[in-house]
Parts: sequence; structure tokens; C-alpha cells
Amino acid sequence: MSVDHPRRIRSYARRERTFTEGAKALWERRWPERGICETAWPTLGLSGKPTVLDIGFGDGEALLSAADADPERHYVGVEVYKNGIMKVLRALAERDIPNVKLIEGDAQLVLAVLPDASLDEVRVFFPDPWPKARHHKRRLVRAPFLNEVVRTLKPGGLFHMATDWAPYAEEVRLTMESLKGLEAVGEERGTRVSSKFERRGQRLGNEPTDLRFRKA
Repeated sequence: MSVDHPRRIRSYARRERTFTEGAKALWERRWPERGICETAWPTLGLSGKPTVLDIGFGDGEALLSAADADPERHYVGVEVYKNGIMKVLRALAERDIPNVKLIEGDAQLVLAVLPDASLDEVRVFFPDPWPKARHHKRRLVRAPFLNEVVRTLKPGGLFHMATDWAPYAEEVRLTMESLKGLEAVGEERGTRVSSKFERRGQRLGNEPTDLRFRKA
């Protein structure tokens, strides 16, 4: 298990809106049953079912759709923005999808505390591409992050990334191909549903690329 946390460059910028009283009340009711502390997950014993880690789930559209259609696996969503978490909590208050847990926190810290070979799949859909060259160092999906993904995947486990920024996709593809013990399994989107973010990008002429690699 990786436990050291060297100085990190954040892949996100904080931008939160103030919650209404109703939203605060919803959080207080629903978070205890759905929330996981970012460093406490290894002690929770999410065993007995395969586990999917969905990083940066945004408004939760893809996370909820996948979990609802796949009740035999645990889905743990990680998000740094409370507004996105709140949207999922509202949806879960209306829909019975028992196999969803949520973490409010930095995915890099979450991965760092997980044991080796503990995940069946890691998904990262449409991370911020930080398109300006001087910001590329802030991209989440880079070599240090991918090394942690590979470490935490079980043999046969899948890494699935989607992005509509072609240079970012090519950078990740080359990095993944350079890592030992991985094999490309195609660029199909699999069961990933189209999100609002993806549809907005397509209206602007940005077509998504799905990268899928399996650990040997």
C-alpha cells in the first residue's frame, strides 16, 4: 500500500456554491449512509463483490446509470466538488441504487491508501484536459497517477478513460503503452452512457475517445 504523500500538484481548482438550507439538510440525512472518508475505505471491508472506482463523476449521470444496470458490483464514486456529490445524493434519495458509495476528496489520496490489487475497474471520464501547455502538469491522468491505478487494479482489472481532447488522449495512450503488464483492449465505450458534458462537447465539434487497458 502506498502511504507517502509527496507535494502534489492539484488537478482541480476549488469552485463551490453555497448550499441552501434544504441542501444542507439533505446532506446531513443522506451523507452518513452513502459517504466514505477518503482515507477510511480500506477499513470498510467492501468485499464479496467486485469494486469499480469512478473518479471525477461530475453530475453522476454515468455513475448512477452504470451502478443501476450492474447490481453485482460495488460502485465507489470520488469527486472533489460538493455540488456534484449533492446531485447524486438527491438522485439516490429518489432511486433505490444500493451499490453506490461516495467519497468527497482527491482521487490521488484515495488511491494512495488502497491496498495493492484491490480494484476491479477504475474509470475516469472526461477529466479536465488543462489544454494550455503551461497547465499540462495539472492533468490528473499522468504517469504517477497511472502507476497508482495499475498498482491498485487486480490482475485482469480494467482502466477506462474517456476524453474529448485529442492531444490528451494521445498522451495517455502513449503512457499506458509504456507501462509493463498492461494491454490495450480497444476503444469501445462499453456501457458508458453519454453525459451532459460529452453532449455539450460534441455540439462544439469535440468527439470523445475511449481508452481501455487491462492489467495482465
